Amino acid sequence: AQRPDTRSMTCQQAASLVANRGAVVLSTGPDIYDRYVRHEGMCWSGYYGRPAFVPTRDRPNCMVGYYCASTPPFPFN
Repeated sequence: AQRPDTRSMTCQQAASLVANRGAVVLSTGPDIYDRYVRHEGMCWSGYYGRPAFVPTRDRPNCMVGYYCASTPPFPFN
């Protein structure tokens, strides 16, 4: 199955896809893809949500939701 490609969608379409599905794998470039989620609580245990900005047909940096990273957003002292 082919992944939806954000570059062929408007920002609104891409953000709506993530919001409606909750979690979705999207292509953002040639051989580039990641899992994007509606909110940080949808990340796996031990992962942290970070705002996700991807290229869309109408915007170079569209916030579609969040991606999940294994490191906390702020370093611990």
